[in-house]
Amino acid sequence: MGANVDYRGRLSKIQARMEEKGLDTIVATRLSTVGYVFGGFVPWRSIAIIPRQGEPELYVPGLDAERLKDDCFFKNVNLAAPFPGMTIWDQALSFLRAHGMENAAIGVEMGHSPIRIETFLLASEQDLLRGAFPEASFVSATDLLNDLFLIKEDAEIDAFRRAAEICDLGMATALRELRVGMTETEVAGIAEYAMRAAGNELNWTFTGGQEIASGYRTAYNWGGCTPPTRKRIQPGDNVVLDLHCMYNLYLGDLSHNAIMGQPTPAQKELADVYVAAGHLVVESMRPGVTYGEVAQKVEAFLDKTGYRQYALPGYGHGIGILGNEWYPVVINSTIPCESNAGLVLQPNMIEIAAIVLNKPGVGGMRLEVPVLITRDGNEPLNKTPIEPTVVEV
Repeated sequence: MGANVDYRGRLSKIQARMEEKGLDTIVATRLSTVGYVFGGFVPWRSIAIIPRQGEPELYVPGLDAERLKDDCFFKNVNLAAPFPGMTIWDQALSFLRAHGMENAAIGVEMGHSPIRIETFLLASEQDLLRGAFPEASFVSATDLLNDLFLIKEDAEIDAFRRAAEICDLGMATALRELRVGMTETEVAGIAEYAMRAAGNELNWTFTGGQEIASGYRTAYNWGGCTPPTRKRIQPGDNVVLDLHCMYNLYLGDLSHNAIMGQPTPAQKELADVYVAAGHLVVESMRPGVTYGEVAQKVEAFLDKTGYRQYALPGYGHGIGILGNEWYPVVINSTIPCESNAGLVLQPNMIEIAAIVLNKPGVGGMRLEVPVLITRDGNEPLNKTPIEPTVVEV
C-alpha cells in the first residue's frame, strides 16, 4: 500500500466526478484503477465496484484475497472462485442487484491500448452486464478516471522519486560491472539484484523485466523492446540498458546507453544527435505546452539532422502504477485511446521523456526518464545523465 496516500480523499474525488457525470456506480476492471482505489498490488483479473456514496467493494480470485485484505486500505475484499455463485462476476452482479442498480447509470472501463494488455471490459463481460441489467445505461468512465490518474498527488510524487532513485542505483551498478564478454542476461541480473536490495518490489515490464540489448540488437528499426538474451557483449558494441522498478505500487523507468570502447565517428555522430534530441524533449516538457507541440519540436530537430528516419515516432509516455504506464503518448497525432496531441502538460503530471534512435550498421540509443511538470518548468526525477557512458575495454 502506498504510504501516506489519502485513499479516502482519492475516493471522494472519484465520487465527486461521478456526481458531475450522473453515474450511480462504476464497475472497474483495469488493474490500474483497482490498485489506485484500494492501494494494493492486484495482479489478477478483478472487479472493483465504486459506488457514488460509501466504500468500494473488490472481488478477486481467492488465492489472493487474504493478502489483499491485509495490504489494501479499504478492507471490503471478497474471495472469488470458479464455482457457481462464487465467480467475480456472480458476486459483482449480486452486489449491484442488492443495491438497486436495475435502472442505474453504470460506468464501465471501455477502450483499448496499443501497447499494454490493459484490462478493459471484455465483450463477454459487457454481455453479462447488459443481460443482467437490460434497463440500465452503460457509460464509459475511462476518461473520468484517466483525468484523475494524470495529476499526481504529493504522496505519489514521493513514491516516484524513490523509484527513480532505485533505478539510478541499478544503473550505476550495472555500468560499474559492465564488461566485454558478459551476456545481456547477466547485466540484467546485476541491475535487478542491486535494485531489489534497495527496495524494488517488481521488475514490472512484460518486455523481459530489465531490458538489455547490445550490438546489432540495439539497431532494430523502431526497436524499443529488447528483452535480454544470452548474446555476449562485444568490443565496439552499443549497449542499451532499460531498467524498471516498483516502489509502493509506483513505477520507475530509466533507459541509458553505453559504448564498449572509444566510439567510431559514426557512433559519435549518432550519440551527438541522440544527446541533443534527448535534452530537447526534456526541456520541451513544460506547463502549458501540448503533447503535439513537444513532438513537433523534436521532429523538426530530427528533420534538420537527417535522423528522423531512424527515430521511433513517439517521444514519451505516461507512467503510474501497474497497468497505467502508457497513455498518453507524446506524438503529434490524435487517435482515441492511443494519443492526444492537444493534451496540455500541467503541474504535477509525470511523463516519461523518450528518444529511440536506431541506425542500422551503427547501433541504437534509447532514452527514458520520468519528468515531473512543475509550475515553472520541469524536474527530471533521475540523476543518470543523458550522455552515453564510454566503457574502457
